[in-house]
Amino acid sequence: MVDKLKLTSAQAVYVAARMEQRAVTLYERALMVFAQGDMKQVIEDLLQEERAHLDTFLRLQKLEGEIAPEDALILDGEAENVLFTGGLTGAVREGAFDSPLSLLIYAADEEERAMAFYRAHAQNAQGDTRETFLLIARQEQRHFERLQQQISQLQEDMNA
Repeated sequence: MVDKLKLTSAQAVYVAARMEQRAVTLYERALMVFAQGDMKQVIEDLLQEERAHLDTFLRLQKLEGEIAPEDALILDGEAENVLFTGGLTGAVREGAFDSPLSLLIYAADEEERAMAFYRAHAQNAQGDTRETFLLIARQEQRHFERLQQQISQLQEDMNA
């Protein structure tokens, strides 16, 4: 049975993969609805980044091994409660697709939420599991920093 405060390394990677899959699904759906002008390129870039993260976590998941099916159900629920709550409709309600800038800000907020989730779990973990959470958090940190750079550049361009 899953202890949500003390996940194993395999469970940590499973949650990370599920969270990335949620991101991929959201951006794939967004491409069908909002793929116009500058917004299309921003969505495609975000989708490419999230797919790369998902591929990384799926490779890690193979190394870590399978988790119990009943644990998977619980962890799927955990992943749904952390990122992209409400899916595409929730993102639209939050104004994520109002402009390329609003989408980048929304994506950065989600990355920040993911980092906080992984770091909180790292504090409750030890050994390899702790290192796994910290590795995942570092990946999210790098993506967050790239998004922050894009946001700054876009804001500069708008003010020029």
